[in-house]
Amino acid sequence: MRYKNLKGEFKVYAVTGTNAAAFAIDCDKSSMKNLLGFAVEKEYYKDGKKVRKTVEGYKVFKETVPKPKPGDYHSTFEHPIQSFTWEDFSSYPGMKYKYYFTPLYGSPKNIGKGNMFSIDVETEPAWKENDHSVFFNRGVASSQAYANKFGNKKPSEVKGRAAYKWLSRGLEEAIYSFIAAAKNGDELTGCFYEFHYADVLIALKKAAQSGVKVNIIYDAKDNEHKDSKTKKMVPSFPKEENLACISETGLDKPKNVFLLGRTMNKSYICHNKFLVLVRNGKPVKVWTGSTNISEGGIFGQSNVGHSVSDPAAAKKYIDYWTALRDIKTGTALKAKVESIEADIPSVDKVKNGVTCIFSPRKSLNMLGFYADLLVSAKDCACITLAFGVNKTLRQHLMNNTPKSALTFLMLEKDEAGIANYEYKKNIVKAVGSYLDTDALAGWTKEVTTQNLGLNTHVRFVHTKFMLKDPLGSAPVVVSGSYNFSEAATVKNDENMVIIKGSKRAADIYYTEFMRIFGQYYFRWVFNQLEKEGKIKKSDNDGFLKPDDSWTQAYMKNGLKRKKIEIFEKMAV
Repeated sequence: MRYKNLKGEFKVYAVTGTNAAAFAIDCDKSSMKNLLGFAVEKEYYKDGKKVRKTVEGYKVFKETVPKPKPGDYHSTFEHPIQSFTWEDFSSYPGMKYKYYFTPLYGSPKNIGKGNMFSIDVETEPAWKENDHSVFFNRGVASSQAYANKFGNKKPSEVKGRAAYKWLSRGLEEAIYSFIAAAKNGDELTGCFYEFHYADVLIALKKAAQSGVKVNIIYDAKDNEHKDSKTKKMVPSFPKEENLACISETGLDKPKNVFLLGRTMNKSYICHNKFLVLVRNGKPVKVWTGSTNISEGGIFGQSNVGHSVSDPAAAKKYIDYWTALRDIKTGTALKAKVESIEADIPSVDKVKNGVTCIFSPRKSLNMLGFYADLLVSAKDCACITLAFGVNKTLRQHLMNNTPKSALTFLMLEKDEAGIANYEYKKNIVKAVGSYLDTDALAGWTKEVTTQNLGLNTHVRFVHTKFMLKDPLGSAPVVVSGSYNFSEAATVKNDENMVIIKGSKRAADIYYTEFMRIFGQYYFRWVFNQLEKEGKIKKSDNDGFLKPDDSWTQAYMKNGLKRKKIEIFEKMAV
């Protein structure tokens, strides 16, 4: 949902998703003079009682707290937020909030208050009938919050599944809710790459035992090989783990469960992650996204689960699933896939509502389309890239100019030659990173999902989505299992939904993107600057600026000014 308060000295804009809210503040240059930052308060009702809390943070003034203790929080009235764009990641779905912002002036030892301003907002409900329901896991095990809450212990070592619940952030529960929606006589039909998180398989087994027909295709390709470093044999993955979990949970026992291990095209992968609910013989809705049915997929790397309540879209997923089950040759499969939904010839041909695109396809046309879509944005574009920047995307981005839309790239691993931590050609990137030292005063050492035993190869960002003008009047969201690559287009089994015109979906994806981007941008920039020798422990960036110098980036032509302008152009 989108909100504006344009009255007074400071103008404030807000966008809310389900568990996150993003804000932008604007003012005249004169109001920035001697500005130290903003104190923030949050008001809401809990158990019928009004609660008003002051937001706290880690960053402090060195002048007043020269030796901050790791894990300590500090009031923003004493150590303000030094940014004109800010995100709150502690909201809950379907709630009303009032945010109060107080500008603070002067010096760290003599802080004065300016005139407070506020904005009323409401977050999106988690589930919404006949609409899009989107669930992101926490995706930030490499964080101060996890380190301070759980001492960087493995989730399995924390009592009461508290760490798992925090990391899931509703994603695991949403999977179970989707499965539980199926009743006696319904069908659940899906296709998964990794299919070895026991609790989900048990939920499917219980559904089958209650009279639900369960049909699952899973990856079962033989790719056993010798590790080039250890010289040891590596078992077929995810085949062996999938088979072991199916056997251990007994999912293969009920007579109304159909399981098919997909072995066709051994050098490619059955990379889908979707489940369709069929009622009275008619597809009703589909669960899709980037989340593998694995411990690491649900609780580790960042992932999204997306329920699309659209019978026409669900029907296309069933047609696709049937093709995967029945067609034995690659050529015939590609022809069938493109008969379900043809290539989109150009960006202006994207239909309102939901379009379903499946792989493998005959050509790379759709990869070119996605690249065209990304650079066609007028104000803002966002993309997450778990496996690098494909050459087609790179070539399109290289044609960007300072007049292009502000484009955010969220990468799992860094790639040279494309953007940086600075805004070049209106492109800025962030890379999955963590603080593995105590170089930042008052900050705790962090670990990765690999250290926590959750992930091995992809430790930070596993989502695969793109946003075109997400705060515009006709936003476009692209999401699914597809990694924006050649293999994902013409070789692997993949699925993607293209959603045009849903502000609800766009707002949820945008606020979550900014949450993940902000998390890793700061860490990546700090690590980069430290490598370049531009930050030393004696003058590290863990402290707030003692004056108004931080505001320069938000003034006209400043690097961060354009992010405010996205909100100014926002279609409410």
